Amino acid sequence: MSSEMAKEIFEYALESVKPCRFMKNRCALDGDVLNVDATSYDLSKYKNLYVFGSGKAAYSMAKEMEEILGDKIYKGLIVVPNRERQLEKIEMKKGSHPIPSMDSVDSAQALLSMMRECDEEDLYVYLLSGGSSALIEIPISPINLDDLQEATDLMLSENLEIQEINAVRKHISQLKGGRLAERCLASGIVLVLSDVIGDDLHAIGSAPLYADNSSFADAKELLKVKNLYSRMPKSVQTVLTLGSNNHIKESPSEPLERVSHHILASNADAKNAAREKASSLGLDVKIVQQSVSGEVSEALKFMFATVQTSKENCLIFGGECTLEVKGEGQGGRNQHAALLALKEIKDKNLNLTFLSAGTDGIDGNSDAAGGVVEYETLQRIKSLEMQSYLNNFDSYNFLKQIGALVTTGASGTNVIDLMIIIKGDVNV
Repeated sequence: MSSEMAKEIFEYALESVKPCRFMKNRCALDGDVLNVDATSYDLSKYKNLYVFGSGKAAYSMAKEMEEILGDKIYKGLIVVPNRERQLEKIEMKKGSHPIPSMDSVDSAQALLSMMRECDEEDLYVYLLSGGSSALIEIPISPINLDDLQEATDLMLSENLEIQEINAVRKHISQLKGGRLAERCLASGIVLVLSDVIGDDLHAIGSAPLYADNSSFADAKELLKVKNLYSRMPKSVQTVLTLGSNNHIKESPSEPLERVSHHILASNADAKNAAREKASSLGLDVKIVQQSVSGEVSEALKFMFATVQTSKENCLIFGGECTLEVKGEGQGGRNQHAALLALKEIKDKNLNLTFLSAGTDGIDGNSDAAGGVVEYETLQRIKSLEMQSYLNNFDSYNFLKQIGALVTTGASGTNVIDLMIIIKGDVNV
C-alpha cells in the first residue's frame, strides 16, 4: 500500500534529523578543541564551560552534548516541555508550550540566573530548538503572566503567521530578540535545530541569542493591521507604545560578536533524507522548494496543483500551515490537512496518497504527529460523515477510527512539518 510507503519515507526522514543522528557528525572534541563543522573553539582558553538550552529538542541535544564534551562541562541548565531522564551535569527545568505558564517564567529566571554567573573568562554552548518562545519567558513590566498568556492565546487563535507572532513576542519579552545574549558576559556557541523554513536566525525560538530585525513600532503596527491591538491587554499596549516612543530600549539589531550560531539540522535535511528513501523505493522524486505556508485549505490547493503539473510520482513538501480552530474536536494542522486531502480524493476520484506530519511528533491537541490517506482509505469510512468531523475540527477521531493516523510519540527533534504525496499505484 502506498500509505505504508509514505510512512516509511517519513520515518526515515524523521530519524535523519534526530540529535543522535546529526550531533556527533557536526560536533567533535579533539583534545581541548571543540570542532563545529569547520569552526574550532579552543576550550583551554576559558575558565569554565557551561551548557544551556531550550526547546523541544533540548534534552536530546543535551544528552548528545554530554557524551561529546564529558568532563569538560562545568555545569548547565536546559528548559524542556517535559522532564525526561536525568542528565549527568546539566540541570533540567520545565516550561510550557504553546502558551507560556508560571513554569516558563520560573525556568527562564533560573536559566537567566545561571547565565549571569558566567563572566568574560567563561564559554557556554546553547542548544536552541523550536518551542523556546513559550518555554522560556520573562515579560517586560508592567506585563504580567496573565496578560502574556492572553496576548499569546489571542495571536494563536487569530491565525497569525509564526513570524508575526514572534515580532510581537520579541517586544514584550526581556529575553527574546538577542536580549538574553546581552545579559550574559561570556562568549557563546549556539547550536541550532531549525524549525523555520529558510533557517532565519531572527525567527528560530524568537532569537534569544541572536538579534531583532523588527521594532516596537513594527509590532504595534502589525497588531493594528490585524485588528488586534485594541484587543490586547492594556499592559501590552503600554509597553508597545513606550517602546515606540523610545522609552524602552530596543532589542539589539545586530548579533553580538562574542556569540556564534551554527545550524545543525533543518527541514531541508529532512526533505533530502525523504528523497533519498523514496528514491531507494523506486519512486521518481521531486523536492518542492517553495515552502508550504498559510491557511491549511489554501496550502492543500497549492500542493495538489503542484502534483497535477509534475511528471514525478512522488513529491516532498516542507513547511507549516496555520489553522483557525472553531470546533471542539481533537487534532492539529497536519491531521486536518490529511482529512481535507481525503475529501478531495473522494470528491475528485484521485488516485493519490497524502501524508502530512510534524517532525516533533505532536500535532495540535492530540498524541498523533499527523495523518496519511489514500484512495483505498475510502473503503474504511463506512458510515462516518467526513464533513461533520471537519466542521468540528475533529480530524483525530475520524482518522483514528479508520487507522489513518501517523503516530511517533514525542520525537526529541523539531524541523516543522513534512508532506509527502505519491501519485498512482505503487507498492513497497
